[in-house]
Amino acid sequence: MGSWSSEINRQIDEQLESTRDKDILFFRVKEFKRNIERVDEFSLSCGACKKEMINIAEAAKNIEQAVNTPGKKRREYDRLIDRLSKHMRKEHGFFAPYYFSYVYALYGTVAGIVMGLILSQLIPAYKIEFFAVGVSVGLVVSYFLGNRKDKDIRQEKKLM
Repeated sequence: MGSWSSEINRQIDEQLESTRDKDILFFRVKEFKRNIERVDEFSLSCGACKKEMINIAEAAKNIEQAVNTPGKKRREYDRLIDRLSKHMRKEHGFFAPYYFSYVYALYGTVAGIVMGLILSQLIPAYKIEFFAVGVSVGLVVSYFLGNRKDKDIRQEKKLM
């Protein structure tokens, strides 16, 4: 961890000393601090991370106001966190816990519905049964595939 990220994180901690833990969790402050460390790490090789350092420094100055008072500063802070998370996911390969399990389960359910509809139309005597089997198989298989991918992400220490 570089000195820039240490200084920013210290500044955030000082401003949020009296803030409730519930608010710190709700406003994703810990995730923000982890992304600050990653931005510092990747800033030498990534132009987008280098540019975000300016926005992060500005947000760190006003984080107490952003967390405790609704308004423009809070919206800017929320946008910054979303932008950082999206960048870390797309450019540097960091993912939220269970990201692939959820995404694969969604696509597997859709594929299972299609498969179930096709099977139920081919064999009309068992319409509901084939539809249910298709949805179930699609969901279960895709969930396990996503879970395996999430396990690989955890082993690579690429969790957001």
